Amino acid sequence: MSVIEPLKLIDVYIAPLEQGQTARIIHTGQVVELIRVSHHGISVVSFRTGGEYFISNKFLEPIFTLH
Repeated sequence: MSVIEPLKLIDVYIAPLEQGQTARIIHTGQVVELIRVSHHGISVVSFRTGGEYFISNKFLEPIFTLH
C-alpha cells in the first residue's frame, strides 16, 4: 500500500503577450517576434529565418530583457 500526498497548487503569474515583443516557443526554445497577438488563443509570429506563421498562445512565453 502506498501513501499519496495531496497535490499542492502553486500560484503562477503568467505574463501577457504583447505585439512587437519577443517570445520563446516553449517546446523548441526558438525565439520569435510577435507580429499580432490575439487573446482568443492564436498569434502571428515572425521567425528570424523569415516567414510569418500562426501559433497557439499556449506554446509561447514572453522574454523579458533588462538593459
